[in-house]
Amino acid sequence: MKKIINEYDNYMVPFYAPANFVVKKAKGSHVWDLNNQKYIDFTAGIAVTNLGHSNKDLITVLKKQSEELWHLSNLYINEPSVTLAKKLCQKSFADKVFFCNSGAEAIEAAVKIARKFCSSKIDKNKNEVISFTTSFHGRTMLGIALAKAKHLIDGFAPLPKGIKNHPYNDIDNLENIFSDKTAAVILELVQWQSGITKADKAFINKIKQLSKKYNAVIIIDEVQSGIGRTGTFFAYEQFNIKPDILCFAKGISNGFPLGGILTTNKISKYMTVGSHGTTFGGGPIACSIGNKVVDITSKKSFLNQVRKKETRFIKILNRINTKHDCFEKITSAGLWIGVELNKKSNISVDDLIRESHQNGLMILKANPSTVRFSPSLIIENKLIDEGLKIFEKTITGLQ
Repeated sequence: MKKIINEYDNYMVPFYAPANFVVKKAKGSHVWDLNNQKYIDFTAGIAVTNLGHSNKDLITVLKKQSEELWHLSNLYINEPSVTLAKKLCQKSFADKVFFCNSGAEAIEAAVKIARKFCSSKIDKNKNEVISFTTSFHGRTMLGIALAKAKHLIDGFAPLPKGIKNHPYNDIDNLENIFSDKTAAVILELVQWQSGITKADKAFINKIKQLSKKYNAVIIIDEVQSGIGRTGTFFAYEQFNIKPDILCFAKGISNGFPLGGILTTNKISKYMTVGSHGTTFGGGPIACSIGNKVVDITSKKSFLNQVRKKETRFIKILNRINTKHDCFEKITSAGLWIGVELNKKSNISVDDLIRESHQNGLMILKANPSTVRFSPSLIIENKLIDEGLKIFEKTITGLQ
């Protein structure tokens, strides 16, 4: 294992600071390293493997499709992509779908489509985009320009222009950044950079009001919050808002690269042949898996279980906090949970993650004071309990 870690350091561009073990295999909500140490996985590939690792149903689908058709390009129609597009439209507000490979690409497509629509239908100078602080829209040049966080943009200037940034959940002076040049507003209804932070009702209502007043397109980034993660198929269903464009990725094909946008006929008709495209997006294998994922995760009974498991997590975490007085706050949106450490705990997030690994639990960092859980949506109750016992044991060892 040490040899592989050394070779990783030698040959990989240092964009990451990975854990000090090498993964050998994974099944359900368990992961094993090369030394056969077993871990409970509260990360699910950062909210991706929503149906667990090495899911038998998805493996069956993948094998069958791989024997029929791998790749063609979008110059030819493949049936799995059409089937998945139809399902996503039927289960959402949308009339049309565009498939790509990732969340960052979905963001790029959404902004391009919004600008194309506004410049074609309303005014060629209507091209500004409003985004919000503590957001995350990927690490492309556009994505970091939208987030406008120092740790993301440092060293990468000049950034794309035409973007205005405003404090999240703050309606004061919000109208001042809108104008007749505003083409779109892009936001996450649930942010994770600041923990797990939901959009306030007043904030949502103000965005709806101002977007209507200034003829601005509403783009909802559901790259992480979609496909059942928050307890509904898409998070927007809980917030009394209907997007014009929605971005999805991550959980849509359980780890096989796939992303995309949902939109309406009203907007999509202004896109023309050649105005955007992708080589791999909408491939038959990814879309075949996506079809099965949607069939499972969109069921009411499945989503009810997600919400019940959320309740279980929060109940146990509150019990841990009552005992150890170590959390500033606990926030959640379905099986997407943030735990902010308080100052008197004197525990660093990096130490907590490292020691949790040593004890057999995989968790995520949200920010310097907050850890994040995004387990499989089918994680068993006994593994929730066992994982949180490890989490408590780790906290006790660090206090």
